[in-house]
Amino acid sequence: MLPNTSRFLTLMSTDGDNGIGHDQICFADPRLVAAELSTISDTEKTELARLQQRRQELEKELAAFPTPTKVYAVITETPPPVALLKRGDPEQPADEVSPISISCVIGLQPELGTSQSSDSDRRKAFADWVTSPANPLTRRVIVNRLWHYHFGAGLVETTSDFGLGGSHSSHPELLDWLANELLTQRWSLKAIHRLICTSAAYRQQSLTDTSQNSIRGQSIDASNRLLWRMNPRRIDAESLRDSVLSVSGTLNSTMFGPGYRDFEYQEEYAPVYRYITPDSPDLWRRSVYRFVVRTTTHQFLTMLDCPSPANFVPVRNVTTTALQSLTLLNNDFMLRQSGYFASRVKLDAGTDPAAQVIRAFQLAFGRDASSTEVAAATLLVEKRDLTELCRMLFNANEFVYVD
Repeated sequence: MLPNTSRFLTLMSTDGDNGIGHDQICFADPRLVAAELSTISDTEKTELARLQQRRQELEKELAAFPTPTKVYAVITETPPPVALLKRGDPEQPADEVSPISISCVIGLQPELGTSQSSDSDRRKAFADWVTSPANPLTRRVIVNRLWHYHFGAGLVETTSDFGLGGSHSSHPELLDWLANELLTQRWSLKAIHRLICTSAAYRQQSLTDTSQNSIRGQSIDASNRLLWRMNPRRIDAESLRDSVLSVSGTLNSTMFGPGYRDFEYQEEYAPVYRYITPDSPDLWRRSVYRFVVRTTTHQFLTMLDCPSPANFVPVRNVTTTALQSLTLLNNDFMLRQSGYFASRVKLDAGTDPAAQVIRAFQLAFGRDASSTEVAAATLLVEKRDLTELCRMLFNANEFVYVD
């Protein structure tokens, strides 16, 4: 509230706490001169007193009201008419158009209402069109995305483009069968996951040999689009982190509740997030519970091809660089977890180096070590330390890749 005698107003904006700059603007109007109380008439004085009294009464009434409850609501109105724009120019509207879906789905009417339909009616019509049993497109996209997650590539490689710009399906009959199976299973994604993971195609090994079948497969389908073997895949960054925690015995399996925050927040001239790696069971939960900062990438996960949270990435890039090996060897998180891994092995196998090697291989790879591996690894443990062996196992292809 400005004093009655004020003729100038200065506004200043500062950049947050510890800001390094500010903006200032001044408003002034020399024509506006505050009237002195002695220059107004008695009638105006009486009216001014009445208005001031009324103002005080209204302020008391407002202060007596309870704090209003915050409610999130949507008010739907009839959308304005939409016209077809000539050459995309908003200054050249042509015929008015009505809401419509894509017309390539045979057996479904593409119309979603008229130009007079409300926004809620249009949304409901579109939802009915997307989930209609007569619409195979939605189910094809879903099962193709699930296939992509398990095999590293979808039956249609362009998982977000089933149109003319996308690729053709390598197995169109299989794609349609899975889409129908999703409908039969009442849209149960768990049923499709189980179906894929128990299939003969998924349970194949990725390793090739010198047999006639392998040689013939390499000559006919080197890219393995026909799935004559399994594709070797490196596990994603989040799964790798969780696997390290599980093998080292530190994984916090607590479910539900708020996520963990592995960063420090500072309010400078702009919000600043700095990732940290402290030893705390609260931060050893599965990566699905990690609080994601969309404006700041995680150095450890990003090095392992985890995309920026600010981007939508249907297919992740998979790279192989020396920095990834150095990260798995020397990152603070990996060094600490290697120590916990060694402590777990000592607790299970005792002090015998050979027994420690066998137990470490069982935990890391899910198999027993060969006699050659036991001899070489035992020599490493005796000359260096069990922690060094654990670091090596975490960095091995057998741990990082799914064969």
